[in-house]
Amino acid sequence: MQYAKCTLDNRNWEATAFEQLPGGELETKRTSLVCTECGEFAWYRKRSIHGHPPHFCAHHAEGCDLKVEYISSTESRDDATETADDVENNDTIVVRLDKEKGGAIDVVQTQNPPIPGQGEGGRRFVIDGHTRISSQQFTLRRILHRLVKSEAFRQSTSRIIFYRTNDEVMLDGQVKDIVVSFADITKDKHHEKINFYWGPIVSVKNTKDGKIWLNSSMSYNSASVAIFEDIADDFMQFFEVEELDELLGAYVLVAGRCVYSNGGEGKPVIWCGTKNYIFVKKYKDPYVEDI
Repeated sequence: MQYAKCTLDNRNWEATAFEQLPGGELETKRTSLVCTECGEFAWYRKRSIHGHPPHFCAHHAEGCDLKVEYISSTESRDDATETADDVENNDTIVVRLDKEKGGAIDVVQTQNPPIPGQGEGGRRFVIDGHTRISSQQFTLRRILHRLVKSEAFRQSTSRIIFYRTNDEVMLDGQVKDIVVSFADITKDKHHEKINFYWGPIVSVKNTKDGKIWLNSSMSYNSASVAIFEDIADDFMQFFEVEELDELLGAYVLVAGRCVYSNGGEGKPVIWCGTKNYIFVKKYKDPYVEDI
């Protein structure tokens, strides 16, 4: 997109004019961008070394006139086009974090979605020793996909168990209680609380101490994910990222302690110290523009 609206100054910015803003002002305004038509969150892409001009991108609402619709001539599909189906009744979702494999942040095309009862889509197994539980094994990739695509899944009362290892439970509870959108974080409920948190990335940066910061927009509480310096390189390799700007417009799902900055008076920051506890993905669908 050539234009985006900044909610801080209520101005529609043209990309080349936005590029000329002083560094500090640009960084502040880039977390407050929305589509000029539908009001969905947007982000700024700076001028690239390959000659691409500065521009804005957005996750458009379904009826937005500015959305770009991508049509495949091969009918191949990826996990962004799968139906975000509900969990089967009475099933427990199990996620084994030590089995996470990362992978490129752009959606990889596959010919068919998972089939319930087979493979990643719903393999049954027994957990907790003496208690037989009907369960479905999910990955962070699959969890994040359903969070992005399905309001019903975000509000699900299904039980979800995150295992650090085969026997060590990290989190156990209902999806709606322990998997929290950045937009729903509150100081009263989540300060100093370990959960899985998720939301979009609209700005990124390295700090001098080596940390990587993934920042969301003001409409998502300006939440940030801080990736510790000792895993920063592993994180980049885990998701095959060469430049931090490749993460713009992606969604992140991360387990960590949420701490409000400035002694509890600032914004929520989720601290991540293990690469297996975070997943990042871009979702290509008819309502996503990133050109």
